[in-house]
Amino acid sequence: MNNIEKYHLIKREKLNETFYFQSLLEEGYHLKLLTDSEFESIQLQSIQLLAKQTERYTGGESSSVKVEKAQGIMQSIFYCIGIYLKSFPDTDISIATLKHKPLSDLFRQGKQLVRLQLDSARQLLSAIQNDSIITDNCAYNDTIQNGLPIFFSAYDVDFAAHDTPASIDYPLSNDRMDLVGIEYIYCYLQKLSLENQFCRHFTSPAIHCLLRGYDDHYQDLLINIFELVLTNLVGSVLALRNVLQLNIEPQDRQYLQQKLVNLSDDQLDTMLEDASTKLCKELNISDRLLKEHVVATAMNLSPRLKNALENNGLESIFISLKAPPKQPTFQFEDGEKMDDESFRTVANEIRECRYVSDKLAIIQREIHSIADLVDILEGYCLFDTEFIEIFQSLGDMELALLFKRLPTHMIDYDFHITENEKEWHNWLNRFVNELDLTRREGIRHRT
Repeated sequence: MNNIEKYHLIKREKLNETFYFQSLLEEGYHLKLLTDSEFESIQLQSIQLLAKQTERYTGGESSSVKVEKAQGIMQSIFYCIGIYLKSFPDTDISIATLKHKPLSDLFRQGKQLVRLQLDSARQLLSAIQNDSIITDNCAYNDTIQNGLPIFFSAYDVDFAAHDTPASIDYPLSNDRMDLVGIEYIYCYLQKLSLENQFCRHFTSPAIHCLLRGYDDHYQDLLINIFELVLTNLVGSVLALRNVLQLNIEPQDRQYLQQKLVNLSDDQLDTMLEDASTKLCKELNISDRLLKEHVVATAMNLSPRLKNALENNGLESIFISLKAPPKQPTFQFEDGEKMDDESFRTVANEIRECRYVSDKLAIIQREIHSIADLVDILEGYCLFDTEFIEIFQSLGDMELALLFKRLPTHMIDYDFHITENEKEWHNWLNRFVNELDLTRREGIRHRT
C-alpha cells in the first residue's frame, strides 16, 4: 500500500509552467475545486494588487499607466504568486492555499522566493565564470561572460519578474524553454554547471580536437559541447572501447552500424539508456541531477541515430577527433622593445582581426621580445580563450619567461595589479595547470 501514489484531481504536468497561477486557477474552477465566490474573490484581489503595484511603480503620483505596462505589472504579480504555489509538493496544497490565504500574502512570499533564487543564480554564474570550459566557441564564451550578466543588472523583481532580459546564444541539451524569468535563468545556469562538470572529466585539448572533428569552424556554430562529448562517449561504450577515450575511429562506426542497424526502436532505446547509465558508473558520477541529465540527453539521441543507421551515416553522429594544424613555435629574446609608434601599429592591426589565427600570425611575424608580448597581452588585443591559443604556440622557455613575470606574493595583489594584468595572469595559470605534470613542473623550474 505504501507504493500507491496519491491521486490528485489536478495533474501538475497539465499546468502551464509559464502561466502557472492562471492555469491552476482555471483548472481549479473548471473542476469545481473553487466556488464562484472564491473565484470572484481572487479576481478582485488581483485587481487590488495591480492598483497597489501601479501606485508603487508611479511613486504615488498617479494610479494610471499605459495598458501595456499595466499588463506587464499584472503578469509580474501572477508570476510571483505562481512561484510560491509551485513550492508546494502537490497541487492539492496549492489550491487549498489559494482558497484560504490572501493573494497579497502569496505575492509577498513569492517575491521572497524569487529573490532567493536570484541570489542562488548569481552565485552559480560566478562559479561558472571562474571554472568554465576552455574553448574558443564564441556562443559559449559570450553567453557566460556577457549575455548572462545582463540579466542580473536588468532584472526587475518588483514590476517585471516574468521577463528574461538576457542575451543567451549558447544552446543547452534539454533546455527548459517552458520557463521564464529567474526560473529559466536558474535552470539554465544549473544545467550549464552540470554540463561543465561532466566535460571536466576530459582535457581541453581533447575536447578541442572533438569540436574540430565536428566542424573546422565550430567557433562560430551554435553547438552544445556537452552533447557532442556525451554522444561520442555513448558510442565508445556501445563499441566496447575505453570510455576515457573520446575518439571514434572508422572501424568503430562500422562495428556500431552492424551492431545497431537491425535493432527495433525499443531495443535501441534500451541500449542507449544502458550505455549512459554504465558511462555514469565508469566516470564515478554520483550527482543525481547530472546522471538524469546524461541519461535524458542520451535518449534524445535516438531519432538522429536511427536515421543515421538507416542511411549508413554514423559519421554524422560519432566523430573522429581532428588535431589542430601544428603551429610553429616561435621564440623571443627578452631584449629591447620596439618603438612606441611601431608597437601601436601592430597592436591596432591585431585588434582589427576577427579570428585568433590571424592575430597569432601577426604576433609571430612582428613580435620578437617578451616585453612586447606582455604589452600585447595587456593591451586589449586578446579576449577570453584567445590567450590560450597564444600560449599554445609558445615553447617552454617562453612560457617560463612569462611565468616569471607573475607575482609571487599575493599581499595587496588587487591594489597593485591592473585588470588587464590579472586577466592574462589568470589565463596563463589556467593554461599551465592544464598541462601534463612533467611539462608543468619543467616550466615552473625554469623560473
